[in-house]
Amino acid sequence: MTIRRAGTAAFVWVTGFLLWHVVWALTGLSMPDPDHQHGSARVAVQVFTALVWVMTAVGVLTPLAMMRGWRWFPSRLQLAACWAGCALLGLRGGTGVLDDVVRWLGVLPRGLSGLTTAQVYGTPHPSWWAVTAGTVTDALFVSGGVVFGLAARSLHRSAPSTVPASRTGHRPVTR
Repeated sequence: MTIRRAGTAAFVWVTGFLLWHVVWALTGLSMPDPDHQHGSARVAVQVFTALVWVMTAVGVLTPLAMMRGWRWFPSRLQLAACWAGCALLGLRGGTGVLDDVVRWLGVLPRGLSGLTTAQVYGTPHPSWWAVTAGTVTDALFVSGGVVFGLAARSLHRSAPSTVPASRTGHRPVTR
């Protein structure tokens, strides 16, 4: 996969993920709100929200840099951002899926998180939409991890060779 294609795939994923958040908000599902917290919990939600905004900005800029070949966004930084995205998105999605599965199967009634269904959804009998939205969100995180992992592989494969030309008899490959 070329860098441009990998960047396009990652950008399409980011756009879909952002649109999913619009759907989430329009349907009334809640997100962490600092106004509902006090003291250190409020600060934690504010810090978390700021980190999410930074990760979102990096998640949008990285695929654009890959698609457009922006020189001001170095390829090593793109590679690091893609691997970080792969790890964070994959872990978040994978643990969410696993948490739901073990709770649903009854293996761990409180899931991996230690929370009951009522604590997760705010009610012991969540709506079909709340459960579906949670499942789709987890699947989106997993797919984002895969997409950014593929983008990282694409960047890694196109990285200039670090083997000196005198050893190989060829010039190092450049981007």
